[in-house]
Amino acid sequence: MNGIAVGGLSMAEPNCPQHKAKRKLSLRKKILIVILTVVFALAATAAIAYTRYIYPTGEIMSGLYAVRTERNGVPMGNFFLMQAGEKYIAIDAGADDTQTENGLRKLGISASDVVAVFITHAHWDHIGSLDLFDGAAIYTGNTEGSEFPDTPHKIMSDYEILEINGTSIQCIYTPGHTIDSVCFLVDGKYLFVGDLLVTTNDPPPPNPMRYDKELQLFYREQMLGLEGVEYVFTGHFGLFKNISLFRRWF
Repeated sequence: MNGIAVGGLSMAEPNCPQHKAKRKLSLRKKILIVILTVVFALAATAAIAYTRYIYPTGEIMSGLYAVRTERNGVPMGNFFLMQAGEKYIAIDAGADDTQTENGLRKLGISASDVVAVFITHAHWDHIGSLDLFDGAAIYTGNTEGSEFPDTPHKIMSDYEILEINGTSIQCIYTPGHTIDSVCFLVDGKYLFVGDLLVTTNDPPPPNPMRYDKELQLFYREQMLGLEGVEYVFTGHFGLFKNISLFRRWF
């Protein structure tokens, strides 16, 4: 018998096969715990880095509101509402009917109070709730060749200015992220850029909509030349109070 007798009891030697097997199992458990800890820490860090710029649903400043959209419970972006007289205009339309309805309810705003929706581009997370705004006029850039749905809409030309209830909205073409990407400059100082900052397309949709990173970077540089802009609103990275902060993304 392999072992040492102590007080009539036999104790396994430290180097016996059974003891070695237990030590290996214990070591594997420790390694697994370390790996899982690192993975969860990295995931948490990534989530914080991604969500910290996304506004919760609420009023950002007087007469201007954000609605947060989520995917599988994780915040993924915003669309915006701005008061125009006694009504509202929307910049993009959210990703999901239920989330959009809940967001509007939280703000105390009815979809029927929205008289116009301005779409920065035709990705699903920006147009998913268009059907809720069936009483609003829909404005876009040139949607030819894009994935914009078969929904009646009005195409604004590059640098065209529209006025609604005393609020001016200028459409500026910025293709690159998608072929139909545009920015909207409201009252000359609020710039809504959609996904102009997003320079990845991973994974690409079946029809990549002529995604062109270099073209997008060109138009992003052009936005730096706009005068009078005080606030920049993005689809996924929140608000910048100075347009020059765009340079952090180059």
